[in-house]
Amino acid sequence: MEVLSLDEVVNAVCGHRVYFDKNIKVKGISTDSRNIRKGDLFFALKGERFDGHQFVTQAMNAGAVGAVISTEMKPDYGYKNFSTIRVKDAVTSLGDLAKYYRQKLKTKIIGITGSNGKTTTKEMTHHLLSRFGPAVKSQKSFNNFIGVPVTIFEIENRHQYGVLEMGTNAPGEIRRLSEIGAPDVAVIVNVSKTHLEGLGSIEGVALAKGEIVKNLGKGGVFVYNADDPWCSKIASGFGGDTVSFGFSPHASVRCTDIKKKDRGYIFVINGSLEICFPIPGYHNIHNCLASFAVCHALGYSIYDLKDVFSSFLLPQMRIEQQRIGNITVINDAYNANPASVRAALEYLNEIDATGRKVFICGDMLELGNESFLLHSEIGETVAHYNIDLLWTVGERASEIAKAAKLSGMPENQVVSFKDVSDITVSKIHELRENDMVLIKGSRGMHMENIIEKFRKFS
Repeated sequence: MEVLSLDEVVNAVCGHRVYFDKNIKVKGISTDSRNIRKGDLFFALKGERFDGHQFVTQAMNAGAVGAVISTEMKPDYGYKNFSTIRVKDAVTSLGDLAKYYRQKLKTKIIGITGSNGKTTTKEMTHHLLSRFGPAVKSQKSFNNFIGVPVTIFEIENRHQYGVLEMGTNAPGEIRRLSEIGAPDVAVIVNVSKTHLEGLGSIEGVALAKGEIVKNLGKGGVFVYNADDPWCSKIASGFGGDTVSFGFSPHASVRCTDIKKKDRGYIFVINGSLEICFPIPGYHNIHNCLASFAVCHALGYSIYDLKDVFSSFLLPQMRIEQQRIGNITVINDAYNANPASVRAALEYLNEIDATGRKVFICGDMLELGNESFLLHSEIGETVAHYNIDLLWTVGERASEIAKAAKLSGMPENQVVSFKDVSDITVSKIHELRENDMVLIKGSRGMHMENIIEKFRKFS
């Protein structure tokens, strides 16, 4: 982080000086007192299960130069060389300071959103841009009102690029995140039915994702999926420069001649550039094309990127294949919605397996009034794929099991569990040698815990 004065901080967050030393310089920002670095300013955030105000003293003792607080505090610690700034809301102020700091940066910012593939596209984009200069990316899935500012504070002017992931489950969130990050390139990977409890409908999802273009910087470029009708609709209403990607003949970065190779693919971009893409999952081709399109939007030739994916690794819990005992487990358990579950099923259907293909699916959460219908539709899809055994986990996912059986899947190939803890040792032992087991479910289901049971009891 570039150094800030406390005066800059106070002005950016519209704060009230409680205890203040104007000579103090802020060298970093932290929201976690356990990870304080000397010279950090600590933001005392409040959550349902924590209150950062309880850790101000700990932050000070660890080397913090000050704290941003939203609650009046009694001076139970020494204030020498430690300043306190009071604000109405610490999360809002964190974003306000990040917005101010971003405006000081010369770094090109890329903002990425979408219903599926945000994190993978972010990782791929960072991987590509790192070939051209120093780049910073959001860690893990830091894509909210805390994660995006924290990532921005990691950027310095020596960095050529900053790649930010932006997520949402309510209207207005991406508008605020893009206001904070002010991207030079805004990317929408796709739009599908997800977070319907907060966004209401697919139209609501599209409107929320489209907020990312509202704060594009001067000369900014909108990168979008030409194969997604909702993305194309957003692009048609955008008055600035656009770069599209996909299989469509109208795409700026177009993919053709796709062939399966080992666990990945070979394909051609724009009619002449052959790409060896060793990443599993047909849906990841779109994520790859999105990252190429970002480079194209920034003025780079795609011909400089021929072999760039030879060293790329997918993020954890995204089609992560491992051998446990005598079975193969594919951990795709980071999250789930109807589109990503279908993509996982397509992957399981297309891979070669000497044993049975087993699909373990947990609840898809936050689908609102459409939850029953969408789970049932997944069950119908499972029945029409080459799946030998279906396990469902959770009350909602039981509708997948019911629909699969109604659609012709034999009853002895379908099992429903109330939760992960109900999967017994004896049931695990029913898995056979060389079975291929793909695990999928929403983050709140913690489906990865099944893998720990496999390790323990296989």
